[in-house]
Amino acid sequence: MKINQLTLLCLFYCFAIVNVFAKNDQSVVIPVSEQVAGKAQHEYANIWWQWANTMSDEISPVRDNDGRYCHVNQNGDVWFLAGGYGTVKIKRHCVIPQGKHIFFPIINMAYWPGNGVTKTCEQVKQESALNNDELYFVYVELDGHSVPNMRNNRIKSKDCFDLHGLLVQQKNVEKVYPAATDGYWLMLKPLAKGLHSLKFNAQYQHDSALHGKAMQDIEYIIEVK
Repeated sequence: MKINQLTLLCLFYCFAIVNVFAKNDQSVVIPVSEQVAGKAQHEYANIWWQWANTMSDEISPVRDNDGRYCHVNQNGDVWFLAGGYGTVKIKRHCVIPQGKHIFFPIINMAYWPGNGVTKTCEQVKQESALNNDELYFVYVELDGHSVPNMRNNRIKSKDCFDLHGLLVQQKNVEKVYPAATDGYWLMLKPLAKGLHSLKFNAQYQHDSALHGKAMQDIEYIIEVK
């Protein structure tokens, strides 16, 4: 095949542009092995589930279909974004203060015993891992550019946790332990002021486990103020 000088020039610049996009996307993505504000990301995964259980269904960011409740019970240096329960397709608008890291599940499972069932920590870890062992696909796009190597972003509970751990000061709240989570998560550095688009979707391919065919298809317009 004969390649002329114009073709070579085009290939060079096209590669350079793609490379710049990749570097820009990677610059805001924090590797799963890195801590944020003194905590490991597997700790944030546990806290995310505790956070998700601090509010009623009526004001839950996880059950919210447009983003109006994305601010509920947000604290600290890391802002939690919600996915959804089961198979969902949702588009939300979320206003986030400038300077916040952003942490969210692309797809994940959590497991804890209920109805008088007794489980060990290791058993609930195994239950939460079932569907994630059979991931079909996972994809994240930030401001129009895909985030590479998302299969490397699997995060599991290192230690089991009390699902109601953030509700300890409330009366008549029962301890729910052991709980564990397993899934694909992303931690972002604080985004620049202004509007950003975030899309993420993933699906499991497990033939027998509960939610084994679950698919998440979530889109956010993030407004950083």
